[in-house]
Amino acid sequence: MGEKYKDVEINGRKFRIRKFSARDGSYILIKVMSILAPMFQGLDLNQVQNVKDVSDVASNGLDVFGMIAKLITLSESDFNYIQEKCLRVCSEHLPSGFVPVLNDNGSFGVLNLEDDTVTVLALTAHALIFNLQSFFAGSPLQGLVGGLLATPQ
Repeated sequence: MGEKYKDVEINGRKFRIRKFSARDGSYILIKVMSILAPMFQGLDLNQVQNVKDVSDVASNGLDVFGMIAKLITLSESDFNYIQEKCLRVCSEHLPSGFVPVLNDNGSFGVLNLEDDTVTVLALTAHALIFNLQSFFAGSPLQGLVGGLLATPQ
């Protein structure tokens, strides 16, 4: 079944990322695939079979502009939904134990995240990668997606 959680360190802070519920993960996967699909259009799957790093793929093989075009059309409500679901599976490891990043009312449950865009986006990316990478297991895109997700923050 795989790992139930993943521990990450972002800007000197330690966080635990848990799995999405199956229903949330299914919806988010569909949304994310609609964003990623244009980027993979025309990509030679033989070229990405054993990719360990995104930079190993020829720059002309990925339609990054297609992905960006799709990303900028993502509605604010869809973005907020995805980000909230991602942050809800994140907890910060503090001396008192693991504390949820978001409270039930949607406010931040840990200090100093309300204006820390980099950490919030990194947590969002880690949650997406951890939860969706198994979907690509065994696929020629596995190495490419893994490379995208392994890009340092």
